[in-house]
Amino acid sequence: MRKAFSLFTAIVVLVLMAGVTALVMNISGKVVKETTAQYRKEQAMLLAKSYTEFAILAIQGHNMKTNGCLRTINGIVNSTVLNQANPNGANEGEGYRVTVRMRRYIGLPADLNCTVNTPSTSGDASALIDVNVRYKDPDATDISTAPWINYNRRTLQKL
Repeated sequence: MRKAFSLFTAIVVLVLMAGVTALVMNISGKVVKETTAQYRKEQAMLLAKSYTEFAILAIQGHNMKTNGCLRTINGIVNSTVLNQANPNGANEGEGYRVTVRMRRYIGLPADLNCTVNTPSTSGDASALIDVNVRYKDPDATDISTAPWINYNRRTLQKL
């Protein structure tokens, strides 16, 4: 009788330990996935801020009298598969695709050929800048069909 009770107790303890282990592994996987998603979103936010500053520098260094207004800047960031054999690495789900659009220039002189210019009498020049950062969820089962995750940032910057 005692041997059967000990065997039954051992089996119950093993089943309970397996259940607790499965629960811990499940929660651990969810925490890792959420942390990865949070990291990717923070990275997109920082890229949007950086590309906004890059756009300001590009506008200031751009000769608008001869080349017209700067309208877009495109970039691909952190794509390890980006090479000659695969030039669209970010399309495959790696890295980030960044698109910067200068929506409107405010306060530029009227003699510049900017169709998106709103002349101002104050003399302060500004630009309305939209930054779109796109990336795919790296944990998706099929990265080619995974939807794009977008982060948008719009700022009015003095030049």
